[in-house]
Amino acid sequence: MSNIAFIVGHYKCGTTWLINMLSLHPDIIGLAETNLFKYAFNKKAEERTKILFYETAWAEKWTPYSKILLRKLVNPVRKYWKPVVGLKDTEQPLTKYSLSIFERYKLRKKLIDIEDPKKYCQEFFGYFIRKFNPKFLIEKSADHVRSIPFIKETYPNSKLIVVYRDGRDFVVSHRYYAKNMNLSWNFEESVNLWKEMIEYQLKYEKEYGLFSISYEEMLNNNKGIALKLLNFLGLNYDDEILTNMIYKSSFEFRTGRKRGQANKKSFYRKGVSGDWKNHFSKEEKEVFKKMAGDLLIKLKYEKDYNW
Repeated sequence: MSNIAFIVGHYKCGTTWLINMLSLHPDIIGLAETNLFKYAFNKKAEERTKILFYETAWAEKWTPYSKILLRKLVNPVRKYWKPVVGLKDTEQPLTKYSLSIFERYKLRKKLIDIEDPKKYCQEFFGYFIRKFNPKFLIEKSADHVRSIPFIKETYPNSKLIVVYRDGRDFVVSHRYYAKNMNLSWNFEESVNLWKEMIEYQLKYEKEYGLFSISYEEMLNNNKGIALKLLNFLGLNYDDEILTNMIYKSSFEFRTGRKRGQANKKSFYRKGVSGDWKNHFSKEEKEVFKKMAGDLLIKLKYEKDYNW
């Protein structure tokens, strides 16, 4: 019997790194971001199916279909100089293109007739459990921290994981992400977004038993975090499994760059902590202190406001 877990947050805090790492465990099937719990309860079945299949990371929304087809043709050759593209489907978070055209059609047809939000979610995730029969199915959606009550109502025995980071580094990462995606961005709004995510995390941590880890912990002790996670999930491991998970999810393996070597246009921009010191103006520091300085202290990033 399969178990299910959800990485519920946060944006630009290491959730992609975490789902990449966990997907490399032989008993885990990972799913790319669906945001399903965010819109399932307030949309009709037809509309939520359209969002799921065309407007999410799971649907590879930002990748032209021609590029997806080309990828399937050239990756068997590219893997010799870019090993990350040689990973099997089941060694990385699945997307809708991990399914055949017939499988996608069949799943879509089934979902579009299910109006009940809980049953809709259970059918979607249940499809992957039935198809792959993993010991754990794990989905990550970086904005699901707001939807934790609905997740636990739908899956009372699910395990929930949240990754957070220094809010100042979040703001810097969020700024570059917005620029690359041609999205509007505002410093105060970005600080407020981090603040809201952390407040939801702290609110639900004890009530729902969140497994909370920081991006900085992952940077400094990735093996230790991997061990804690696998113990939390109750999964077996050996040195070979651990080494594979850590190496093939590493910044170096995924990008071909060393940590700290920036590529402003890449999703994996720099992969370090403390970069805010290179970007924050004096005025921005004061705004952050006023808006969310208390949370930096609560999360032990600072001892006081003198930074």
